[in-house]
Amino acid sequence: KTNEDLYLYGLHIEQYRHATYQPEDYYLEGLRRDDTDSRLNNAYGRLLFGRGLFRESEQHFRKAIAKLTRSNPNPYDSEPYYHLGLALLYQNRLDESYDAFYKATWSSAWQEASFFHMACIQERKGDTALALSHIEQALIKNSHNYRARNVKALLLQKLGQQEAARKWAEETLRLDPMDNISRRLLGQKLPLRTDTAIELALEYKACGFYEEAIKVLARAEGTHPMVQYH
Repeated sequence: KTNEDLYLYGLHIEQYRHATYQPEDYYLEGLRRDDTDSRLNNAYGRLLFGRGLFRESEQHFRKAIAKLTRSNPNPYDSEPYYHLGLALLYQNRLDESYDAFYKATWSSAWQEASFFHMACIQERKGDTALALSHIEQALIKNSHNYRARNVKALLLQKLGQQEAARKWAEETLRLDPMDNISRRLLGQKLPLRTDTAIELALEYKACGFYEEAIKVLARAEGTHPMVQYH
């Protein structure tokens, strides 16, 4: 009966991966009734993004933002800015992506993830010092974010702060003895099955540490074609 119902039922179908109903049927019906609905534009944009349709998803995130900022420059919830940042990041539009992530930090819920991606963007652009500043801000929100902890260790190492990087990696291993990036940074040898090697390489690649990613893939056990793909 209402757009709120359509939004909530579409969300329910996504959450429980319903076998016979499609969430877009609900989102698109809502957008047919009101194509400015911020909730539906954000939800449908997320759905498109998850299917690799980055340019198409971008348009819906921008519509959601336009509605949410029509009366004030900063929305009550900056989630659409965060997803816009991702959509732009996957199109390799780094400056625009960085700006969108920065806007997403307006609300507390999106600060941790946004500062993480901002750090990765700045490292890819060559500003390691600013990247470290952003990763520290991500860790303020969640000191047990292991992806952020790993990036901090790698950034410290790149800045020549070897002892600080080593101590940080040791602290991370006390929290999670299976953290492979910390183990590698400390010189520990670890078996690199195909899945482990690819997962590690993607973590390195996310922040622009391409040489480390290639080294890991080169040491992968076996000759799985996905290693060559990555």
